[in-house]
Amino acid sequence: MVDRQYLSKMSPVFSLLVGTYASLLFVFSTVAQATDTDVHLMVTPRGSINRAAGENIFLKCSVEPEAARGAVGNIRWYDPKNDIVMPSAPTNSRAFSQAGSDQSLSLYIMNLKKDDAGEYRCQADFPGHDPLIKTTNIDIYEDVKFVNAPASQTPIAGGPGKILCEVTGNPAPQVDWIRDNQPISTGGRYKIEQDGLVIDNVMEEDEGDYICRASVDSTGGLRSQTINVVVHTKPEIEHGGRPTDTRRVEGDVASMSCVVTGRPAPTITWVFLPTGEDVTKMVDEQKRNRHSVDPVTGALTVNDLMKRDQGDYKCMATNPAGTVDATAQLFVVEKPRFDIVSNTTEAFGRSTSITCTVRGDPAPELQYIKEGSDSPIPEDNNGKYIITKRERELTLTINQLTREDDGLYTCIATNEAGTAEKASHVTVKFKPTFEHTPMHQAKTWLENPLPVNLSCIAEAIPNATVRWEKKQQNTLTGAPFLMITPEMSHISMSQEGAVSSIVFRPRGLEDFGEYECIAANEIGEARHRINLYLARVPAPIQSVEFASVTATTIQFRIQGADEPDNLETQQYEVYYHEAGGDMSNAMQRVWPVNPNGLYVVSDLKPAHRYVFRFHATNALGISPATRDFERTMPDIGPPRPPGLVHDALNNTGDANSYVLLWQEPDDNGSPIIDYQISYRKEGENQPKMVVAPPRTGGQWSLTGLDAGTRYAVEIIARNAKGISAPLNFTFLTASGKFRFLFACTLAATLIAYRLFRFALSPPAGRPQPPSSQYYQSQQRFWILLVHIRDCRNLCGSSAPTVAAH
Repeated sequence: MVDRQYLSKMSPVFSLLVGTYASLLFVFSTVAQATDTDVHLMVTPRGSINRAAGENIFLKCSVEPEAARGAVGNIRWYDPKNDIVMPSAPTNSRAFSQAGSDQSLSLYIMNLKKDDAGEYRCQADFPGHDPLIKTTNIDIYEDVKFVNAPASQTPIAGGPGKILCEVTGNPAPQVDWIRDNQPISTGGRYKIEQDGLVIDNVMEEDEGDYICRASVDSTGGLRSQTINVVVHTKPEIEHGGRPTDTRRVEGDVASMSCVVTGRPAPTITWVFLPTGEDVTKMVDEQKRNRHSVDPVTGALTVNDLMKRDQGDYKCMATNPAGTVDATAQLFVVEKPRFDIVSNTTEAFGRSTSITCTVRGDPAPELQYIKEGSDSPIPEDNNGKYIITKRERELTLTINQLTREDDGLYTCIATNEAGTAEKASHVTVKFKPTFEHTPMHQAKTWLENPLPVNLSCIAEAIPNATVRWEKKQQNTLTGAPFLMITPEMSHISMSQEGAVSSIVFRPRGLEDFGEYECIAANEIGEARHRINLYLARVPAPIQSVEFASVTATTIQFRIQGADEPDNLETQQYEVYYHEAGGDMSNAMQRVWPVNPNGLYVVSDLKPAHRYVFRFHATNALGISPATRDFERTMPDIGPPRPPGLVHDALNNTGDANSYVLLWQEPDDNGSPIIDYQISYRKEGENQPKMVVAPPRTGGQWSLTGLDAGTRYAVEIIARNAKGISAPLNFTFLTASGKFRFLFACTLAATLIAYRLFRFALSPPAGRPQPPSSQYYQSQQRFWILLVHIRDCRNLCGSSAPTVAAH
């Protein structure tokens, strides 16, 4: 008996089998009702398909009639290569198939390409029959496309050039060319090829816009491309712009030109041929690039030239049309530099040599110059000097050496880069000498609080050893001298360089006398004698004379005693009083020693008698007095005559004027009222008169004179007692060629005159030391007189002249 539970489980399976069987019976019954020719495949869209490249296409293949679809299976698509188009997701392939819910199979081709064109076949299996097949053609056309037609093209002048214009399309397009609205055809310099327009012997005139036009007759397609043609020219170095050989001094700046034309503008590169380097990448030890190239002019500049920069430089100019180059040499002149400069030491009377060697290119000229001379040492000097020359080396041999040969010898090296100098020292060894020792005697006294210093200068090479001796009987050794040693407590010994000194205070008369400075070295020995004298007060004044006398002044001429072994006289003193008085109430006048021996006492009373007594003074004290000198002063009277100031010059810068200068005279006890000046041209009798006030400083300017004319002048001083004797002289006005030197000389004359007045009138009643204004004025006066004389000599014949009568 069948298990009921099992039957309940199997009942769904039986139901499915029963349903399937019923369906098959239906299909078979339906198919049976159709004929073989009725079952076929249908592709939509129908007919051949024409599509543009880049589009998408969809084809559907289905079984007809619909009732037969269940009997047909395995529907598939084949491409033109007879490969099955596989089902695929749209992102994985451009061509794929996809089944529909109605048992159809669709073909998808995305982004059509030219290679996709051809016959596509839809095929299905029909059991018991031949396979069902349906084909359809897909035609793909391509629009005109410019695949190699740059909008800007650059053919090179001078040769054939092609303007590229490569066009694709399906069907293949026809190409023609247009320029300036005119068609271009093959012929002459033009040839139209499949991929462009060929121009024979391209010229700059071929520049411009060209139109490449493509058309398709079957589709009516038309496209054009405008191409701008710029003709490139090969680089060329301009005439006169080529780099030339250059010669420069190290440390300077060198430039080389390289003027290049070309289109487009060429890029210029300079190469240093000895190393093959691009100059802009060269660096020195300090990591400096001293080479630069001007990007506009192409010029090469080398800064701070060094010898290593010397060599050939190549200028290379490059653009797309080609390359050109030119080469030039840079020569760097090397400045002279010294490698070796020798010094030498040799003994007096022998021979020695010094040598200098230098670097420099070109080889420098060499010469020696002795210190203190401006001229090179001659090659022939009676055998004294022998000069040996080699390239970059000079040797000087000095024979019979003397002390004058000692010193610096400068080796001078010169080439076009400049001059270098280096000194050698020639040291001449000689025995000691005291020729520059000024001291031969010294003077002091026992009570002098200051020690005496005896010094000698012992010059010698090599340095001398110095000792001192005192000439006296040595009681210990019996020698006629006493060796002075550092152990002597009252004497201090010292030496600084060549100067040796002994300093001491004499203890008694035995310390006075003759001392010797003795110097010795390996060459020899020398001695120098110094006498130490016992100083004393000055001896009485030797003579006193009355040089000149006025109503209020006396000028004395004093001559002191001749005492070469005594201290110098520093000043003279006079004590004076009116007759009837005594020296206890005397007035005093002190004068520093005057080289001219003249000394003035002023402010005396006219018609009074005076008594004078004189002394000389040195550092030790005052001399014994002279006898008394008496003199009665003259009464007040007319002034003394004015003094002539010689070589006075016109200082106005005008040949029609002249400045008179005179020395104001002593007024003889009565103040000067004025100066009466008369002047006339020589040869004329009627003078012109002017009156100058007394405080003119001894000068007066005459104007309205004739140039180049001699005038006679008379100047008379007047006081209440009368007039002086006249001062007569002549002068010649300038000729119109007056020089600036006249002004400077006259100014110096005026200053000298004022100093002269001060120098002859020392302050009364007090001594005047050498540092005083009075004493210095005297010195300036004499110096200025010398300058005036020199300036007068420089002026020449155009200066106005003065002549005294």
